[in-house]
Amino acid sequence: MPGYIMHMAEANLILNEIGRGKEEQWKRLFVAGNLLPDTKKKQEKITTHFWDPRTVEDMAIAPDLELFLRKYRNRLDNPVALGYYAHLYLDERFVNVYWKDMVSFYDDLGNIKRKKKEITRAEIKRTGKIVSRDVFFSGEYYYGDYSRLNNYFIEKYAIELEKDYMCVTECPIDEVNVRELEQVLEELRWIMDHSDKSGEADVRVFSKQRLSRFLEDTARDFAGICKEQCWI
Repeated sequence: MPGYIMHMAEANLILNEIGRGKEEQWKRLFVAGNLLPDTKKKQEKITTHFWDPRTVEDMAIAPDLELFLRKYRNRLDNPVALGYYAHLYLDERFVNVYWKDMVSFYDDLGNIKRKKKEITRAEIKRTGKIVSRDVFFSGEYYYGDYSRLNNYFIEKYAIELEKDYMCVTECPIDEVNVRELEQVLEELRWIMDHSDKSGEADVRVFSKQRLSRFLEDTARDFAGICKEQCWI
């Protein structure tokens, strides 16, 4: 899934599309909502990310957007709820669109697989290199690329944490606790304080240009839906 920095970049891109004329408090509430799904970890994400229980054994699990909309469609005029949906929308697009261009997963016989327990190897589409599943999901490859690209996205999309994102007084989403947002913000501050350009040349899985285009296209699509549905 996209990390904190990518979600912050996406929030900024969406606000560039729909935030004109909105008060600063509305924008802060939108960003806070965008971060709220990640206040819960591991097993609890099945509820906060609206996963279909039938997919929880998959290597990559996409939110069920219709499941979220059935419960919260009538609250999406609230910036916190809209920001929350923006987070899920990016996650869903990341799994169902971007991953297909980034990686393929196989078992020992070379068959394409989706279930984590059946996967042993990963093919990196950008280079054609095949590595073991565990090596792919390591600091050497996939997770390491998140760190190596953080500074790129921070600078490109003007990410900053000077504003008060603990401004949510009432949360329209039942699955999360606003007080737990502070932990996410602390982790974000640490990431931003320790990001640098030194690793960008060593990116092994992602293409930063292609990933940027994906984020920008997804933000425009989301903004279009917001306008079509009259949520803004």
